[in-house]
Amino acid sequence: MRKQRSHLVLLLAVCLGIPLALPAGAAFARASSGSHDGPWNPDHIDQLPPDVQDEVLHRCRGHIQAAHYFATYLDRPRRIKLHYENLRCETEQSFKHGDGCLHEEFVSLGARHRLMKSYYAPCSD
Repeated sequence: MRKQRSHLVLLLAVCLGIPLALPAGAAFARASSGSHDGPWNPDHIDQLPPDVQDEVLHRCRGHIQAAHYFATYLDRPRRIKLHYENLRCETEQSFKHGDGCLHEEFVSLGARHRLMKSYYAPCSD
């Protein structure tokens, strides 16, 4: 009787343990199969405000990609700083001058953004 009871307990543990393990595995699979944000991605441009996006698209024609830190935000979303060393243009556009790379700073003025500063700074800035 004791042996039969231990088999029953083992069977019960297995039956209860398997359903508990399956949802965790399925959740892990869903979490690991989501979209991957690669280092060069056109979505980094699409996330900019429309007027800032237009300025970038004016400078860079064709297929365009930006790295994660192309746009940095100060007083989000009031000030946007663009780091053109983190931008790839289809037209092989260069945004370097000597040892510096183009940076632009936009400030929000209500619903619009205005270019306040355009300058060359160290490319890793």
